[in-house]
Amino acid sequence: MSHPKLEDRARTFVSYVQELRAQQKYPYFRPISRSWGTEVEVAGRRLIMIGSNDYLGLSHDPRVIAAATQAMRRWGSGPGGSRFLCGNMTLHEELEEKLAAFVGKKKAVVHVTGFSTNLGAIASLLTPHDLILCDRENHASIFEGCKASRAQVVPFVHNDVGSAARNLAKARQKNPQGLPVLITEGVFSMSGDVAPLPEIVRLKKSHPELLIYLDDAHGLGVMGPGGRGTAAHFGVTDQVDFIMGTFSKALASIGGFLASDDSEVLEYVRHHSKTLIFSAAQPACNAATVLACLEVMEQEPERLDRLWEITRRARQAYREIGLVSGNSSSPIIPIFIGEEEKAFVVAQELFDLGIFALPAVFPAVPRRQAVIRTAFMSTHTDRQVERVLECLEKVARKHRLHQTDQAIVPFFREADSRSLAASPDTTPAGAGK
Repeated sequence: MSHPKLEDRARTFVSYVQELRAQQKYPYFRPISRSWGTEVEVAGRRLIMIGSNDYLGLSHDPRVIAAATQAMRRWGSGPGGSRFLCGNMTLHEELEEKLAAFVGKKKAVVHVTGFSTNLGAIASLLTPHDLILCDRENHASIFEGCKASRAQVVPFVHNDVGSAARNLAKARQKNPQGLPVLITEGVFSMSGDVAPLPEIVRLKKSHPELLIYLDDAHGLGVMGPGGRGTAAHFGVTDQVDFIMGTFSKALASIGGFLASDDSEVLEYVRHHSKTLIFSAAQPACNAATVLACLEVMEQEPERLDRLWEITRRARQAYREIGLVSGNSSSPIIPIFIGEEEKAFVVAQELFDLGIFALPAVFPAVPRRQAVIRTAFMSTHTDRQVERVLECLEKVARKHRLHQTDQAIVPFFREADSRSLAASPDTTPAGAGK
């Protein structure tokens, strides 16, 4: 049975995708047949991976794999139900305890994915009477959580605390009774920008009722002492009310959590987050993976040092090549391209040269401001890094990617070129949770 309306909605987009595939420009959903972490196999070819969020290279650590295997033997391959019913394991509760301690909070609640953590937690914590100050570049999962809460969403200019303060003051005049919450990412997934947390928490001086919700998906494991996150990096952990993190980046697994010093509020979230109650629990092997990663990080702090060594080297080399890569102070280094189809071409050329790096296009970034999003791992060898830089230099010359060739101000420069009238429905999608 055909559905003309659904077909009409899909046809234009599908035609565009089919055209890109026919021209061998479509870069997404590439089937990886094997992975070694820093390298992957696609269609029989081995490529250097610089598009992964596995920042510490722990997904292939033998100790981590052994812990996951042992957990699967003890608890099986799947949980058999939600945590609310029969899927809760001692492993989940041990993980919550370790995570809370790691980020400097009293309690944590684990969800099955990072996306579901934001969606379920924000929706359960807030009501239509409340208001949410939201950075315009926040992840799609945050905006979906805001939408589900039905609270008033007040966007502010990316990383602009002055904009947040003005919008908060105006919103409080109209809604003095509602609970105000400011939500930001610690490290933004596309630009690599780091949130100005010291300035953000100072908003509490004039608005003591303000709560701070930090999505630290890309900060956890890479920022701060021992990788304890962006709040620890700035020394403001005690002033951030909620710290959300994911396991699909530095912690080499899948899942997410919300941590806080308010145990009663988290107990409420545990019983009211629909994505926790109505989703199957995180499999034991994934929880065990995170616990093992936390142990390795504690035993080998040099792993984090190596990540930053490579990141600084790559960032400096990008500048020397003449690439426009912004002022990221995180392991995420975006290369500005501009037009989306040009980004597809550049990504394909890198692929042909043996480099796996993907373009970020609208809605992950503003229209006509596409980037190639790169991020290195602590396990990349010097030889691999050199090869990547050689290929980037070659592609930059061919496609005029040097700073002197650029006519558009990239979204990650000081000027915020995003439409300030954009609704949450048109905000960037961000990287996967």
